Amino acid sequence: HGYYVIIGLTIYADEADNLMNEAQVGGFVDTAEAVCPNITKGECSIKIKEEQVEQDGVINDVGNGGDLLLMWQKWEEENDKWMEENHSLYLDFNSQNEFMTETAEQPSDLIIPLLRYQKEWLAWALKQEESIVRGGILADDMGMGKTVQAIALVLAKRGIGQANSDSGLLTPAPSILPAVKGTLVICPVVAVIQWVNEIERFTTKGSNTIFVYHGANREKNIGRFAEYDFVITTYSTVETEYRKNIMILHSMNWNRIILDEAHCVKNIRSNTTRAILSLESSYKWALSGTPIQNRVGELYSLVRFLQIIPYSYYFCEDCDCRALGNSSFECPHCHHQSFRHFCWWNRYITSPIQSQGNHGFGRDAMILLKHKILKTIMLRRTKKGRAADLGLPLKIVTLRKDCFDVKEEDYYRSLWDESRAQFNMYIQAGTLMNNYVNIFNLLTRMRQAVNHPYLVECSSSALARSGRTTNVGYVEQTCGLCHDPVEDPIVNSCTHVFCKSCLINISAIVEQLSCPSCFKSITVDFTANDQKTKATIKGFRSSSILNRICLDNFQTSTKIEALREEIRFMIEREGSAKAIVFSQFTSFLDLIHYSLQKSGINCVQLDGSMTITARDSAITRFTNDPDCIIFLMSLKAGGLSLNLTVASHVFLMDPWWNAAVERQAEDRIHRIGQFKPTRIVRFVIENTIEERILELQEKKKLLFEGTVGGASEALEKLTEADLKFLFVT
Repeated sequence: HGYYVIIGLTIYADEADNLMNEAQVGGFVDTAEAVCPNITKGECSIKIKEEQVEQDGVINDVGNGGDLLLMWQKWEEENDKWMEENHSLYLDFNSQNEFMTETAEQPSDLIIPLLRYQKEWLAWALKQEESIVRGGILADDMGMGKTVQAIALVLAKRGIGQANSDSGLLTPAPSILPAVKGTLVICPVVAVIQWVNEIERFTTKGSNTIFVYHGANREKNIGRFAEYDFVITTYSTVETEYRKNIMILHSMNWNRIILDEAHCVKNIRSNTTRAILSLESSYKWALSGTPIQNRVGELYSLVRFLQIIPYSYYFCEDCDCRALGNSSFECPHCHHQSFRHFCWWNRYITSPIQSQGNHGFGRDAMILLKHKILKTIMLRRTKKGRAADLGLPLKIVTLRKDCFDVKEEDYYRSLWDESRAQFNMYIQAGTLMNNYVNIFNLLTRMRQAVNHPYLVECSSSALARSGRTTNVGYVEQTCGLCHDPVEDPIVNSCTHVFCKSCLINISAIVEQLSCPSCFKSITVDFTANDQKTKATIKGFRSSSILNRICLDNFQTSTKIEALREEIRFMIEREGSAKAIVFSQFTSFLDLIHYSLQKSGINCVQLDGSMTITARDSAITRFTNDPDCIIFLMSLKAGGLSLNLTVASHVFLMDPWWNAAVERQAEDRIHRIGQFKPTRIVRFVIENTIEERILELQEKKKLLFEGTVGGASEALEKLTEADLKFLFVT
């Protein structure tokens, strides 16, 4: 009738459902009689199985009196055996899944023709949803149409959904939450309108219903969600509702969740990641052209999101307990102490790679990661590998180096000497890594000085320290880390404000953060500052740096003049050409905007403080107005998700630590739909911190390629030696 597997024993009984798991081998029949009083010894058949018993996806060897292995021990044995057989695998992931033989038919409601590699994705994705994984990671190069491919999957699965349900294929895991038919798309704010536009442009009119769940006045009626095919929301919305325990999005079991720009949840400790991981769905997908930007450990958030067994789980060393998280003290499931539990990913992937890099156990972990884990959950194609399919025009990347004038040189050298002296004090005191936030501040000031001395001299925090301003609003609107006007502001418990992206970047490296202004612990309140700043100087917000300088004596800088020259070259070559200008500092964009505006060059600007409506308005004007030729963008806000193929030039005004972030910005124009040759100009000032950042980028690039690209070197995160490299001449 029914049966239970208890410590390797199989019990067949009419009332097996009443049998308790605490039954032990010794005196087992007596225990069975106690918990099943209506049966006798003769009616209870006890059988020790010689073969393997598989339960809940776990294989337990049951021998005649032999010791039983726990789940994690069996998986460890399985991994060891796999490693023995695959130890000689070549660590080259470039060609992994680059070409596939099987393709799927284009969904009837998709009106844009899919390219060959996109049909390959569709066939692979449909199989993934039928497998135990129920999803995966699409890690194609940026600009290869990940959004369209995700839309195609939703349409294709909807078309064959009934056939799959009738075929006996794997059904979604049960959930106590009410199921809805829709796909929940979670993306950065800047990508919301693009998702809506691409669904409407590329699918049959009227075939899909779309609901944007964002903003202060968003619909709170849970019943409405069941009406839509696509519900589009933002990471900040999910995090805010989770933190405030509103739980609208968490109160239902979605058919599918798609994370766009999924590296936004790379920090497993962040509140945003916790909020995302708490959502329920039958299928899960992560889209990211850069699934790892700094550390191998960043992949864990995506593996955890997909709930891959065993890599997502914490295991108890003393029993078969497994959980997707670990408590601080005692496990609520098995009641063993938390220190008796371990994270599979950390033990077998992250720790070996961090400690040994590409040698010994570190190399074994890399092989396991690439050829066993990622091979089964990730699809990655590159523009270079699929160039024949894409037919993209040529992309030319130029590194432009300029030199300071005498005044700028003197100013920068003074700041450099001051910063290096402070850095050396940390070294002598042996507190270098304990002062990461302060070192970040030193580096930021030097990078700002390279762009324009105004960014250091006239920052609101500098003015407040010198007593040259009494307007507290300026200080409140300035990030305590990058000293720029805040984007996606986060208010700490000490009331100081930070850019959300700045906190995320630093918290991924530093365990215990302290506020650089008051040295109190950063216990983040993710409440955004909703205060709207009033426009003053021809459309610039009141917190703009332009309101803190004397515009009658406005002075340009070497960087600004170099940009103006490149814009002149662009117009001379092609009168209708357009360009995007990226900087990490919105204050620098304000200075550029003012300078170009004085010259009669029409610009629009986008930063993280803008609403969805304001962003869409700026994008629409740049796209449709032939006189608007320059789009000024914050790298934090504009480096993700945008499709701006109307432009053919990108000007990167300052290098970022990680070249992957810059590549995201470049691919706003070098992507499907671009028909002109594209030109990327990277601006660097010679003999400054920027040249060292370029070398640091190469190390980061090797890290990324070693995981999902090619050569596996430089796999560790930034070390003390890396920081010394930036400061020591």
